Amino acid sequence: MASNRAPKQWSLSRSESITSYEAWRSNLIYTLSLDANFAPFLDDGATWRKKSPGVQHRGLQADGDDVPEAQRKTAAQKAAILELMLGQIANYCPVISRNRIIKASVSLNDIWQTIRLHFGFQSTGGYFLDIANIKLEANEREEDLYQRLLAAVEDNMLTTTCGITHHGDAVTADEELTPSLENFVVLLWLKLIHPNLPALVKQRYGPELRHKSLASIKPEISLALSSLLDELRSTEDIRTLRLSHNRKPYRKTSSG
Repeated sequence: MASNRAPKQWSLSRSESITSYEAWRSNLIYTLSLDANFAPFLDDGATWRKKSPGVQHRGLQADGDDVPEAQRKTAAQKAAILELMLGQIANYCPVISRNRIIKASVSLNDIWQTIRLHFGFQSTGGYFLDIANIKLEANEREEDLYQRLLAAVEDNMLTTTCGITHHGDAVTADEELTPSLENFVVLLWLKLIHPNLPALVKQRYGPELRHKSLASIKPEISLALSSLLDELRSTEDIRTLRLSHNRKPYRKTSSG
C-alpha cells in the first residue's frame, strides 16, 4: 500500500535555491504539524516575545475556562512547548544561529524571513527585476526553464508579510497566481526558448486559443516542442539558403 507520508525532514545546506528552500520549509511545517502541541504556533499570525529576563514565558498567556480542562496549558507549559518546536527548527537549519531561532525569534514568519535574507531570497521591489536575468542555460531542459520562471514569479508575488507597498498601499491579502500572470509566464518561457516561438505557437494553435488560455494548452506545447523548434530551424535554414543564392558576387570590370 502506498504511503502518503512526507519525506523525512532534511537539513538546509549552505547553498540552496528558492525552490529547494521552499520544499524544505513546506516539509518542515508538515513535520511539525504532526505534533498537536505545536499547532497554535503554526497558525498564521501566531507571535511570541523574544526570550529575555524581563519577559515571562515569551509573552504567552495561560488557557482560560473556554478551553476544556484536560487540554488547558499554563503559560510556562506553552513556553516550553514553543522552545521545543523552535529547537527542532534550529536542528534542521544549521546555517542560522541557534540562538537567533530559539531565543530571538518572534514568529515563524520572522524565522522564514531570516533564512531568506541569509540566502539572498529576501523579497524586495528590486528582486522582481532579477527575472530579467533568467535564460535557457546550456544543457538545460526547456521544462526546467519553465519551472525556474514559475518559481521566480511565484516567489515575487506580494504577501501581507512581505513589507512591500503597491502604489503606497499595504498588501491586505496574499497574491495568488492569476490566469493572466500564468499566461505571461508561458509567453516569457516561449520567448526565452526561441524569439520566434510565440508567433509559431499562435499560428499552430490559433483555433484552440480562440476559446482556451495560453497556459491551458501549455502541456500540448511541451509535447510538441521538439517539432516546433525543428520547424523554426528549417525555416531559418531555407531563409539563409535563399539569401546566399540572392547575393551576386562582385566582379571588377576592366576598362579598355
